[in-house]
Amino acid sequence: MARYAISVVSPPGYVHSAAFREVAETLHAALGALGHDAVLGTDPAPRGRRAIVLGANLLPHVRQPLAKDAILYNLEQVDSGSPWLTAPVRALLAAHEVWDYSPRNAARYAMLGLPAPRVVPIGFVPGLCRIPPAPEDVDVLFYGSMNPRRARVIEALRARGLSVETAFGLYGAARDARIARARVVLNVHFYEAKVFEIVRVSYLLANRRCVVSERGADAAEERALEEGVAFAEYGRLVEACEALARDPAARARLAEAGFRLMSARDEVAILRAALAGDAPPRGAARLVLDGAPQAPGTPGC
Repeated sequence: MARYAISVVSPPGYVHSAAFREVAETLHAALGALGHDAVLGTDPAPRGRRAIVLGANLLPHVRQPLAKDAILYNLEQVDSGSPWLTAPVRALLAAHEVWDYSPRNAARYAMLGLPAPRVVPIGFVPGLCRIPPAPEDVDVLFYGSMNPRRARVIEALRARGLSVETAFGLYGAARDARIARARVVLNVHFYEAKVFEIVRVSYLLANRRCVVSERGADAAEERALEEGVAFAEYGRLVEACEALARDPAARARLAEAGFRLMSARDEVAILRAALAGDAPPRGAARLVLDGAPQAPGTPGC
């Protein structure tokens, strides 16, 4: 048995570290299932435990030491233009063991002069299934940062007469209560690069929610979830949301398919392979998609 701490970097006053909560809890549950002693916290250098650090991009914003044996688990998009990839963050990535949820991300480390990370996909544990049912009295919910391309879709939905709620900086039970009331949860990419927000969507699928998502840059990745997510081009998102909002049977079928796909991604198997130094389980690797919370300045995208 090993001793671990899942450490979520939490700068003072920065509420958006909560965007990592579900991934942290998933790791905690899977480590326990593997027989390890694990705790959740915010200290990246816990005494007597090996830290698995979420939000390493936020480390320059806190005055906390980082243990030499810490594992940095990246949930951000990796690209030469990524604003969070500052010189201090690159130095941390070069000096520590790194996990990354995305094979596409992993392939980009070399162009940044960084060692290749271990690919550790986001998986499922039963504890993720926790949003209690509620009367669905909202047609469409969108939560996350707002920008013009997202706002245009929201305005068009309202122009069709649909009831639409938006939220930002909302996490935990308060966010879950909004999700439970929504007939459809909408995912629209923040950037024109159209990176799929898997951290957000995986939690929705685990809770049998009906998700409409804008298509992105990699059709092969989307095919892995095609049966459980209603993907649509940007110009057809309104149409897709309206159709599902008015069709309870179709929503139920989509939500059940999404749950089936997500629940097949066994986090215990994924983590067992990661800790043993093996490749991720075949099914989990196939289903990896890009997307994650953003660095300070564009939190919760």
